Amino acid sequence: MRKSNLINQFNWELHSILKEVEQSDYWQTFTSPQTDNERRLEAMKWIMREIWTYQKEVNRAVFTAVGRQGTTVEEQGLIRSMIAVQIEEVGHGTLALNDFYKLGGTKEEAENLPSPPALALIGVVRHLAENFHPLCHLGYMYFFEMFTVMISELVAPHLERSGYPNDSLQFMRLHALEDERHADMLANVIEEVIDKYEDSEAYIRYGFDCFREVYPHQLWKYALKKSESLVSSI
Repeated sequence: MRKSNLINQFNWELHSILKEVEQSDYWQTFTSPQTDNERRLEAMKWIMREIWTYQKEVNRAVFTAVGRQGTTVEEQGLIRSMIAVQIEEVGHGTLALNDFYKLGGTKEEAENLPSPPALALIGVVRHLAENFHPLCHLGYMYFFEMFTVMISELVAPHLERSGYPNDSLQFMRLHALEDERHADMLANVIEEVIDKYEDSEAYIRYGFDCFREVYPHQLWKYALKKSESLVSSI
């Protein structure tokens, strides 16, 4: 299926955001040769905790949005396509939680209140899903899936160099394989939606733009901040 101007624009913007990551202070700290491997692994531990915190809420938001969308029998195929990606995301938060534990996380840490950045992300996706046009979810989910592929490729070499435990890569391995396929699936749904529904492009764009305000920078800054405690204790 052809790529619409919207998908091409999203991809261009996501590459721009990846450059923002590479130029950020938190990324310079994460990748610096002066940063201990232990601190790098500690930061990833907190990234996994963040994923565990928000993943189930993102699932809930998407299921809510899609449930508000269809009103006719003719829409059944499209609704099925919309929900297909999210069905495959069920349980992935638990994979991140397992990796969090393998990296030294505790049950008490896992059950603490959501971090402010995670709560902000949850608030955006839930509010859009429950109170705005349901097609907004396609914008933030395309962002999520496609950017996960990009950031995983960026992170992986630094984790390997840091001795990231082989059995702690379950979440990242799965998403490196699946999220590019998920992004392609969502791109196809977006193409169909744009052809079918008037003003849908504006709703999808709004979901993308709102999500950009809460992801990825603040979550990574939080994880690097949390890893400072390890440095101070060494």
